[in-house]
Amino acid sequence: MNSLKLTTLALGFLLPAAAFATPVCPNLGFATGCTTVITVNSAGTLTAGAGPSPSPNYDGSDDQLVGFYNNSSLTISSINLNGGAGNPIFGFDGDGITTFGDPGNKSDTTGYGGPDSNFSNISLDLTKGTVNFVTAIAPGGFTYFALEDAFSASTPITGTVGGGGTGVTPEPSTLLLLGTGLVGVAASVRRRLFN
Repeated sequence: MNSLKLTTLALGFLLPAAAFATPVCPNLGFATGCTTVITVNSAGTLTAGAGPSPSPNYDGSDDQLVGFYNNSSLTISSINLNGGAGNPIFGFDGDGITTFGDPGNKSDTTGYGGPDSNFSNISLDLTKGTVNFVTAIAPGGFTYFALEDAFSASTPITGTVGGGGTGVTPEPSTLLLLGTGLVGVAASVRRRLFN
């Protein structure tokens, strides 16, 4: 019985590690995986680190595959990224991952979006922008996309998370107005029935 508990406990520690080790980025061009991995931690904060690919880019020049892991309890529909001054990470130059055989997706016009991403709100200097996920990334989920230019220690990535949300929740004042309107309609109907 104790060995069963220990085995179950060991599997409980190994399974999350194995799930996180799932390859996110495909072998594409010169890259054998993600160059950079962005993770959203349990506090909803973005962190970036080196990925498993020994090649710094997939096009042999400056483009990088970016893996994205949602390691939070949030459903994430977008992330805002800032590559820092002089690092135009959104400076797409036409050799996106679809050029290297990635199928991409219909909502991405740049060729850099991967299977589930597109881009918006790109700054004039091309250093800031929003990565939108066509299908919001659930807790524990992952995807990949590509960016122009790499992140480095001298130009660290900064960003914020956009949640998928749960819909509109009526405020108490909205419910009060609705209730007052319904009482008025009921009173009007009652007068017509009894007069």
